[in-house]
Amino acid sequence: MKVFNKVNKVTKNIIANYIGKLWGFISIFIFIRFYLDLLGIESYAIISFYTVILGLLVFADGGLTATLTRELARDISLIEKSNLVYTFERLYVVVCATIIVVVLLSADQISQFFLHSSHYSTYEVAYYIRLMGVGVAFQLFSTLYDGGLQGLQYQVLSNKIKIIWGVFRSGMVLLPLYFFPKLEVYFWWQIICNVVLVLIFRNRLYNLLLKEKLFFSSQLLKDNYKYALGMMGIAFISAINMQIDKLVTSKYLGLTEFGYYSIASILAQVPTVIASPIIISVFPLFTGYVSQSNINEVSKSYHKYSFLISAVVAPVAFCIAFYSIQLVTLWTGKPEIAQATNYVVKLLVLGGLFLCMQLTPFYLALANGFTKINLYLGCVCLLIAIPLMIFCIKNYGMLGAAIPWLFINLISFFIMGLYVTNRFLVGHTVKWLSFDVFLPVLITMAVGIVVMMLSMFTKFHYAFIVESVIIGFISIIINLMIYNRCNPSNKLFNFSMKQNLIRSDNK
Repeated sequence: MKVFNKVNKVTKNIIANYIGKLWGFISIFIFIRFYLDLLGIESYAIISFYTVILGLLVFADGGLTATLTRELARDISLIEKSNLVYTFERLYVVVCATIIVVVLLSADQISQFFLHSSHYSTYEVAYYIRLMGVGVAFQLFSTLYDGGLQGLQYQVLSNKIKIIWGVFRSGMVLLPLYFFPKLEVYFWWQIICNVVLVLIFRNRLYNLLLKEKLFFSSQLLKDNYKYALGMMGIAFISAINMQIDKLVTSKYLGLTEFGYYSIASILAQVPTVIASPIIISVFPLFTGYVSQSNINEVSKSYHKYSFLISAVVAPVAFCIAFYSIQLVTLWTGKPEIAQATNYVVKLLVLGGLFLCMQLTPFYLALANGFTKINLYLGCVCLLIAIPLMIFCIKNYGMLGAAIPWLFINLISFFIMGLYVTNRFLVGHTVKWLSFDVFLPVLITMAVGIVVMMLSMFTKFHYAFIVESVIIGFISIIINLMIYNRCNPSNKLFNFSMKQNLIRSDNK
């Protein structure tokens, strides 16, 4: 019963995370078109640079958020958890204040080196970058408290807050922008929303902890500094690897092309948006089983959720890649953007697929406190990616930024997956690679090809939407049926067990 309740909570957290991520995607899908209409492509490119700065500064928390999530998921006392939050909170104030100062002082240099605009002066761009720095600092601060809620497995609550925040941050900003279509209005709105988010998250987290007799514990820092530093290194290398394409693109291409590439990049992140709610929900489960040395449950969960991620991500990546022109045209209302980004989207989304399929090994390593492979692999990828990307962009433009992204994620997938699986789950490598990863992808490709062949002669204006839904639905159902048939004792979504438990509870 206890195991079922734990898994049931994971399922609820996955659903909650999906709702949150789904809203995030829908808000992006809807509101970007309004940003383009109200502000123009160059203004949107500057808005996109906010995400680049946020992504690059994730490492600045020193691994505190990841460490807090991991520690709060462990079986330790409530007072120890409360003191850990109190201690990390004090450190985070210093981190965020430093971010604001650094961005304020370096804004002029950033505006001159990146974001070459024909519409805005370097002085105006520098001003917007300073506003970005303030907004990013408060948004990062909120991730600490969000990480605490994730570790305590209050992910339903966390997503409710983020959905409401997203409505105000991305949607309600259109009201002032309609009357005052200026970038300054947009960034000040972001700052206000982020400040409110920090206050709400802090209040909710402390309601779950002890509030009295808390103290700054240097001993807790000593106990966790190795893991935190490892996570800081991973975050630093990962942030550069994730954002290097946008940095180089913003350096060597104009703002219009950078805006186009940013749109393609957002669409290509959809597979990660689909996969991350699963792995975020499962990470505390991994950590709990590892802390109990329960290798049997670790292996069962590892295979189950690796397969689930592959099964749900593959049809999304497949449909985006094949229907990229139709999708971008419907999304932005601008066919020229769809044509310009067609092959860029295809390469980026394929790279995103390989990124998603290495998430389970990545988090298994983190649950075991093993960060070396992530650091070493990230450094090697970075050394390869930077010169390769500069060469490709200079020779192939926007498309050149996507080529190294695909190559790096493909190599990382094999190295990360094979090494981590073999290290922590000896004898499970072949099953993970063949059954958990490649089988769902092959089934999805087969279903996709059949559906497209059958629908060749029944085309209408939005046929790709219907075809995408059919491909996704059929491939996921087939994959889940195969998994349940091959794993009768470790089924995905075992509804019969849930019904039996409900009946017994009612009795």
